[in-house]
This record gives sequence, C-alpha cells and structure tokens, in this order.
Amino acid sequence: MACHFSRWAISENEPDTRRLSADLVSSTLAFSPKRRQRFLHSRALLGEMMFYLYGMNTLPKIITAPNGRPCFAESNLPDFSLAYAGNTIAVMLSSEGKVGLDIEVIRARSGQITEKQNQFLTPAERAWIDAQIDPLEAATQLWCIRQSVLKLAGLGTNGLDTLRLHPASGRLRSTITQDVQVMSDTDNLIAWGCAHTPTLARLVLWNYHPEQGFTRTQDLSIQQQSSSNRYMKFTSLPPTK
Repeated sequence: MACHFSRWAISENEPDTRRLSADLVSSTLAFSPKRRQRFLHSRALLGEMMFYLYGMNTLPKIITAPNGRPCFAESNLPDFSLAYAGNTIAVMLSSEGKVGLDIEVIRARSGQITEKQNQFLTPAERAWIDAQIDPLEAATQLWCIRQSVLKLAGLGTNGLDTLRLHPASGRLRSTITQDVQVMSDTDNLIAWGCAHTPTLARLVLWNYHPEQGFTRTQDLSIQQQSSSNRYMKFTSLPPTK
C-alpha cells in the first residue's frame, strides 16, 4: 500500500473550505492570522487528499490523541501528518500504519533549532555533515529525518535523545519506534522527511494547486534509487539487547 506526500505553496488568500465542516472553520475565528492561515490551508489540503484518494466529500472529524498527535476520530481512517515551512503546507497520508512528516526551509532555520540539534548529533552524524558539499543543507535534511520519526511517535523535540541516525549506512535506531523506515530529499529550497511504521514500501509525491488539483511528481520505493543525489532512505537497526 502506498503512502502519499503532498505539498502546496500557499498564498495569503483564504483557502477553499468546501471540504471542511462549518464547525471546524468557525473554531479558527479566535486564532491569530498566521495560525488561522496555516490551520485552514493544512486541513483544506488534507480534505482535498481525502476526497481525491478516498472519495470523501467532507474532511472527517479530527481529534488529538493522548500523545499529542492529531488524528481522525474514526480509527479505521488513514493516519496523517501535517507540516509547515515558509509558505509551504505539506501532508503525508497512509491507510496502513503510522506516518510522520517534517519539512524545513533550508536557509531559514533559527539559531535555537540549530543549537538544539547540535546537542544531539552523534559523531557519525557530524562526520557525515562535514563531508557533504553543503553542510547546512545536510544538517537540515538530517533534522527533517529526525523530526519525521519523532512526530510519528508524538514526541517532537522532547524525544531527540531517543533516536540515533547513521547517515553513511542509511540506518537508524529508535528506542521508541523500533520498526520504521524513512525517505528524504531536498530541492534546494525545501528539505523533507517522510517516516512510516512498520515499512515505507512506496511513497507517491504530489503537488497541489487549487485550480489544477493534484499533479503526481514522483513515485518512490524503498528498493529503488532516486535520480536525486540528495535522496536518502533509512531503515531501522535491530533494538539493542
């Protein structure tokens, strides 16, 4: 079964909320303008994906799980993850397992995030970053990969010490999520990481535009090699005894 990853470069205009319930839209009236913009655009994109892939006219009810992750109230519906970076909204969706998504604008990261990341880099990660042509891009990509796995588990930056990456070999070890696979790439402006448990066999990439709808841009599998020299894939190492 494929996972789906869609991106939308949004404008300041209000999104088309035809896939959203009136209660969901009205719940945002007290939000700050920036938060409301991101909230409505991300739910609108998720709603369009649910319509395009599953034929659902209205976005199903979303609740917050005990670990802090948003999810659909009906447990038989697909799992999803939302991400924001600059003017880009992204959604990852899968009808099987759990997903985690992160995107970052490569040259717009705050010093606070960079400092936090540096605290948890392993010697292997530091050596790999230093060996790359663009260390900032490499560090941002590793941050996306790490955050995608942590968001899958509902941990965020509080779980940085639960995950170790081995970028040279494409392996990772998580003390929380033991069976996970990740695909990641960059396109000069945006770095992204898509995590799935237990396996990420196939990832379909889409761009969304309100007038043109969805355009498929790539179809990746964990076995194949991408034409991008920045493409990375990670699989879990066995848990330590």
